[in-house]
Amino acid sequence: MSVSPTDMSLTPYSFSVIMPVYYEGPGVIPAVTTLMHTIKYRFELVIVYDKEDDPTVGILQGMSKDYANLRLVRNTEAGVISAIKVGIAHSVGDNVAIWCAYHVDPYGILNQMYEMILSGCDVVSANRFGKVMRFSRGGLIKKILSRGGNFILWRLVGSQFGDTTTSIKMYRREFLEKHPITTHAAGGWALSTELAMKAAVNDYKLGEVVLSPHNINLIRGLSRFKVVKFLPHYLKWVMYGIRNRDAIFNNRLIRRENART
Repeated sequence: MSVSPTDMSLTPYSFSVIMPVYYEGPGVIPAVTTLMHTIKYRFELVIVYDKEDDPTVGILQGMSKDYANLRLVRNTEAGVISAIKVGIAHSVGDNVAIWCAYHVDPYGILNQMYEMILSGCDVVSANRFGKVMRFSRGGLIKKILSRGGNFILWRLVGSQFGDTTTSIKMYRREFLEKHPITTHAAGGWALSTELAMKAAVNDYKLGEVVLSPHNINLIRGLSRFKVVKFLPHYLKWVMYGIRNRDAIFNNRLIRRENART
């Protein structure tokens, strides 16, 4: 069953976390419980599902009895991008973070990301490509594509983010309201790239938390990245960045090394 947005006056959350799920099954349990036990600020977890017969829904309904800040919302369409949009629309926090249902973070990087928001940043991104953690998690092909795609955005386009495509980001709600999401296909990486590029071009304050190898662990599975299908969406934002390279170059990013707490 879906849940309507809660009255903001009754829920003064520091931020909302949006988590799309799709047949995660018991794998969702460590992702949820880790967030619940590592985030030290008041937050809500809005979980968006596609289908009522997804066994993940029953598991989460049981968990919601223990976590009053966990809410389930039915996706209005299919797919992760729609799920993120629906989650944002149903969330009530002044800031919004995106989290993957198959990621466990035992060190609570969302704490650091929120603290950077408090310090004045408008968009804060995780970075999987620091000195210690050179590659994203997942299979070899996915690692190469992810690293290569971000390298092009960094060197050719001038993106200040070292990891433009990662979905793990936190946004001020006022930024999201001024820059509606236009991406309608591909995956969460495309939506993340769109918002990151718009933030850089429009002179928003950018922040980045560089991950250590301990921060993000995959519970199971890999991303469903399809090169031929998704390439046009990637190239769209590459060209957008090239056309606005001067604006991106003049922006600056605050980087926070090592998110371990």
